[in-house]
Amino acid sequence: MLTMTALYVFAVILVASALQTVSGFGFALAAAPLLALALPPKEAVIAVIAIGIVVKGFMVYKTWSEGSFTRIFIASVASVIGAVPGSYALRAVSDSALKICIGLTLILVTGAMYANYTVAVRRHGLAKAVVGFLSGFLGAVTSFNGPPLVIYMMNAGQDKVTIRADLARYFFLCNVATLTIAYHVGTVYTERVPLYAAVSVPAALLGWWLGQKAFHRVDAALFRRMALAIIGFSGIVTILSGILGGR
Repeated sequence: MLTMTALYVFAVILVASALQTVSGFGFALAAAPLLALALPPKEAVIAVIAIGIVVKGFMVYKTWSEGSFTRIFIASVASVIGAVPGSYALRAVSDSALKICIGLTLILVTGAMYANYTVAVRRHGLAKAVVGFLSGFLGAVTSFNGPPLVIYMMNAGQDKVTIRADLARYFFLCNVATLTIAYHVGTVYTERVPLYAAVSVPAALLGWWLGQKAFHRVDAALFRRMALAIIGFSGIVTILSGILGGR
């Protein structure tokens, strides 16, 4: 039976899915704060991760010929490792100060990239492992696991089509792993996730259709500005989440 909360979830997922389709990430950034208005915060984090499996699984299917699981394999494995301490932090530790530190870091990195500051990466395997671990930890604590890997991909000069397709694969694998770990750790706080996931399917389809139309109108320069704006905004949202969570 549909409730007002379920209809609200539909609307949120529609917007978040469209954003994810255009930029390749940003689903959790849009969905988590909005869902937290109607759900308990920790329940919202788990709901975003679970619903993300539906959304990103669909995106993997639609971008099957554009991405590669091989390119994101190292980062995905490292992300699973990072999700383990992140899940325990979500359960056992007040994460307000941690969120503030993470948010400040994201804002500083965004500013550096806006200024076209780049880092010459010589050992890409090690770099992918580091950003994967950070993404997994960040995703388990806040559900925002995209920025570290997106920053790495943009720093490496990958094109928008490849970034979007590879991120879909990465997020799908990481969401499945994170939800599994959260279940075993004991941080799956809601029994309503299946209902939310079912409601999200038509919302994700409609969001993809709208986002796909916009994606082909976005050139490389605009894509970069959009991605950096999302990362910077995610830093602000994470800081505010930490401040409000500490009250």
